[in-house]
Amino acid sequence: PLGELFDRHHASVRAFAQRLLVNPADADDLVQETFLTASRAAASFEPGAAAKPFLLGVAAQLARRRRRSFARLRAMLSSFSEAPVPPRETPEQAAVAAQETELLQASLARLSDDHREVLLLVDMSGLSGVDAAKALGVPAGTVWRRLHEARLELRERIEEDRLMAHEC
Repeated sequence: PLGELFDRHHASVRAFAQRLLVNPADADDLVQETFLTASRAAASFEPGAAAKPFLLGVAAQLARRRRRSFARLRAMLSSFSEAPVPPRETPEQAAVAAQETELLQASLARLSDDHREVLLLVDMSGLSGVDAAKALGVPAGTVWRRLHEARLELRERIEEDRLMAHEC
């Protein structure tokens, strides 16, 4: 039943959508659209398979369709800054953490869509590589390659951005 599926997985789909999209209202729309699409696509769902990867894959595909411009991407990454920051012992530590978060966001913004999606699914949403492959509709080897490339590229981007920040 769709209601049970929603109750069990809507929080994970919403968290993924909020990371992927800019506006909280857009994330709620994507969650709703994901479950409606999943109900129509139930025939393509493998019996006994985990629902979370399937639902996150549906959400990822729907989000890809929604992407229209770089401005949308930039706005999505700015939504990360709205995440609550755990309290720090000192204001200096809080400032460093804020700078690191900003650096990560800027570096993520410079990744390709394919790399960012895999990184979000595996490293931030906790899917296995196999589940991410199913969610994205690509071979598992492709996910592992993209994840490896994304992590390397992200490290390079962070280092480049740090160097540029220190030069200013």
